[in-house]
Amino acid sequence: AAARANTEEARAELGRRERDRETEAADMEEKAKNLENRLYDGSVTSPKEASALGDEIAGMRERQSLLEDQAIELMVEMEPLDTLLEAAQAEGDRFASRRCSLEQSLGTAEAERDTEIAQADEARSAAAAKVDEDQLELYRKMRITYGPDAVVEFDAARGGGCPVAMSAVELDRWKHLPAGTVEPCVDCGRLVLKLS
Repeated sequence: AAARANTEEARAELGRRERDRETEAADMEEKAKNLENRLYDGSVTSPKEASALGDEIAGMRERQSLLEDQAIELMVEMEPLDTLLEAAQAEGDRFASRRCSLEQSLGTAEAERDTEIAQADEARSAAAAKVDEDQLELYRKMRITYGPDAVVEFDAARGGGCPVAMSAVELDRWKHLPAGTVEPCVDCGRLVLKLS
């Protein structure tokens, strides 16, 4: 950004100088035309005065030519800066387009996430409505201690489902409980859920 600002500043300065040269050259041309009109309109009768006007006109034309040459040189100096600024503008446009695309993608992703959260909240509320209030309160307390692992599914093949294997007697008892049973594990304290 600093490099672009420096380039823009340098380009603006060259442009100002070029316009100044063109303005001054146009002034010289206007003055020279006025003197030429005076020289040829018959109002100058003295050869000495005519010679002096001719010299003054020649000097003005020479100055005009010099100013025009300087203006052209300044335009030539501006060309590479214009190329750099056009490239910077094109790059800025590409970044702006990419940013817009990313913002749209982000907006879409956020909307999808919000929809998923709302659906999960609805599903959780529906599931919570089916659970006994005492068990729900117990679950909330367990979440404080165990986080997302507050409830584990009973798995007879793994020895219960908790990080700590159930004793053989406890495992056998759980095998005979009905589906839907939820009780705290006597070994680890988590809630154990028997689905089938």
